Amino acid sequence: MKEYNYKVTVGMPVYGVEQYIRKCLLSVLNQTFKEEIEIIAVDDLGPDRSVDIIKELQVSHPKGRNIRLVTQPQNMGCWAARNRVLEEAQGEYVFLLDSDDYISEDCIEKLYAQATAYHAEVVFGSVLPVALDGQPIDIGQDFLNQPFEVIDGQDGLAKFANKSIHPTLRDFIWNILIRHDFIDRHNLRFKKARFNDDMIFSCDMVPLVTKAVLIPDHTYYYVIRDNSLSNYQHRKEIKLDEIKEFVRIYSYLKNKCLELRDKPYFETRCTKGLILMFFMLCGVLKNRDRIKPELDDKLARDAIRHPLKLKEILRFRSHKLVNLGFYMIGRMPASAAVSVLKFMGKKKHVL
Repeated sequence: MKEYNYKVTVGMPVYGVEQYIRKCLLSVLNQTFKEEIEIIAVDDLGPDRSVDIIKELQVSHPKGRNIRLVTQPQNMGCWAARNRVLEEAQGEYVFLLDSDDYISEDCIEKLYAQATAYHAEVVFGSVLPVALDGQPIDIGQDFLNQPFEVIDGQDGLAKFANKSIHPTLRDFIWNILIRHDFIDRHNLRFKKARFNDDMIFSCDMVPLVTKAVLIPDHTYYYVIRDNSLSNYQHRKEIKLDEIKEFVRIYSYLKNKCLELRDKPYFETRCTKGLILMFFMLCGVLKNRDRIKPELDDKLARDAIRHPLKLKEILRFRSHKLVNLGFYMIGRMPASAAVSVLKFMGKKKHVL
């Protein structure tokens, strides 16, 4: 069995977070966990003083020696920085967070206690969305708050995640304590993506988990900012290439069900992938007049196309009508398909 130098490695990408990195790092340095925590900060060559603040804390904080600053050869993006953490980590467990968020002082202690008590491959803490001043915000994602649950057996976590077409398990990859040997055994890595690389990683990881624990304690503070890359609200122009990247990523999430045909949750998982694509496309169509160059109807129609053949859908025991509906939309002429998507979006009050 591989020997690890730490019980836990906490890793974070660092890019353009000068305003937040001190609070984030201090939340890790000041943990109540009795063992020493390895902290890997991956410098993705940002334009501000984030790295200077990290270096200052390396010297000034009593546990600053546990911060390891690694520098990317060039700016490569969040997916590559997270992979660097996985490659460099010397902890028995790995915990990822974003460097503009922060964790509770007992986060690692609580998650590690459950991991060792139940020999879990993954332990999920609950998440509290907060404003910049720390005040809680309701963002309408109830699944960020979890019950206490021990989930055992092959497909157990995936069945929990897919017990309903509504979200029951978040697909953010932060605030999860993951056993290092589980990551290595399945060769889990983040795939190249401009954004949402955590959703792809979660999509790959969840079906592989055989032992998970969920806890109701808020161990992670998700800071809501208005300048997210995917936030269209205040932008005058949205590049078509960005939309194509969203379609590529959500197509991966949608088509993942092709690998899960023999799973008990297959039909629900298939439906959720299409619903996820539908809501993403509604966001795109809502902002269509700002997309440059112009968005082609065919791109939207092809994105919603069902990954399965009609004869497979007809064998569904659950969600058959929803899947047949998406199948038909994907077979329509492009302009008609977009008209139907817009009609559905208005009915759902998202367009």
